[in-house]
Amino acid sequence: MKPETAIVRVGEWQVYVERYIYPGVSESVICVNGALSTTLAFRNCVKNFKNRVNVILFDLPFIGKSRPHNRLSRPLPKSEEVVILQTLIEQYQPSYILSVSWGGLAALMALSTRPSSIRKAVVASFSTRITPAMHNYIERAKVLLDAGRNHDVATLLNDEVGKYLPSLLKQANHEHIKNLDHETYRQASFHIGQISSLRHEDYVEIFRKIETPIMFVNGERDEYTTAQDIREIGNYIRDCDFITVPEAGHFLDMESRPAAQCVSNVLNDYFFVEKALAS
Repeated sequence: MKPETAIVRVGEWQVYVERYIYPGVSESVICVNGALSTTLAFRNCVKNFKNRVNVILFDLPFIGKSRPHNRLSRPLPKSEEVVILQTLIEQYQPSYILSVSWGGLAALMALSTRPSSIRKAVVASFSTRITPAMHNYIERAKVLLDAGRNHDVATLLNDEVGKYLPSLLKQANHEHIKNLDHETYRQASFHIGQISSLRHEDYVEIFRKIETPIMFVNGERDEYTTAQDIREIGNYIRDCDFITVPEAGHFLDMESRPAAQCVSNVLNDYFFVEKALAS
């Protein structure tokens, strides 16, 4: 299905948006990318949500189909990522939000403002704790990014957080990362600097403001955003649940068919089962 597309202006930024709209379907889910990911990262979700819920995807200004519409005179801070997400939520009024990896922080910060349309959220492959593996990865990545060693950045991604991806996706990842332009690499380095300074305590009061029910989904083999560490967030968010996907790493449904089926079941059960029983 070909999506409806639009360029949405948010402050000085232009944001590319795709919407998959199905006949007779009134509710939508908005999906929030991880670092350096584009709308393509959600192709499994688009397939699984077909005819059940409309899907809203977007690229941040420094990447994907938003990139040609923006002059990157400065890095995009996390606070402005949140404003972009808030603006899209206000414009499209989705019922659900789904985030992956470091898109989870923007999603949680937006949820802390209690957007009226959002009824449920799924936050996947996210943790507020910087594990030793994550610390090592981001320190090495920042050195390579600052040196402009595109090929080595792509190799590091596949060797570390993408270690469980099938070979075809590793090749696609490598081409995507290797071919990013200088301004996007500058944004990536800035983003990693934000991650490295992340402290759980900085966000506790934000988490306490969240009222939306949230399901946290993490891979059993993910040593970067672990299934164990994320459970601490339950001390601050009143209505949350936790699912661990067996034999999955950081990229969850992209890594294997069993992982993809497990994630699909989790999303469908969490977003839709209760609604189906009520109808």
